[in-house]
Amino acid sequence: MQHKPAIISSTTSHLQKLFSVENLPATNLEALHFKLARVVQHLLISDLSRLLHILYRVDVEERLVKEAMIADDTEIIAERIARLVIKRELQKAEIRQQYSSR
Repeated sequence: MQHKPAIISSTTSHLQKLFSVENLPATNLEALHFKLARVVQHLLISDLSRLLHILYRVDVEERLVKEAMIADDTEIIAERIARLVIKRELQKAEIRQQYSSR
């Protein structure tokens, strides 16, 4: 699915605040996924409770998170979780834009 640049930029900005990181790519979803997966992987290893708190705040379905965590490799888990987070944040950005234009 194609997203408007404003939606991607809004999503990136929100993710930077949530994860307390800077310099996430604001124009390319694949690059954003790659960088966010590295951040998620770091949290998986070093601060799982913070990651779970972020997932709760983002409102990613618990069932989807549990499914994503079924793997032996933290890199695979991180990539799956990053994809879920980005997908949910894109949905929320689209809804915000839809209702702000009314």
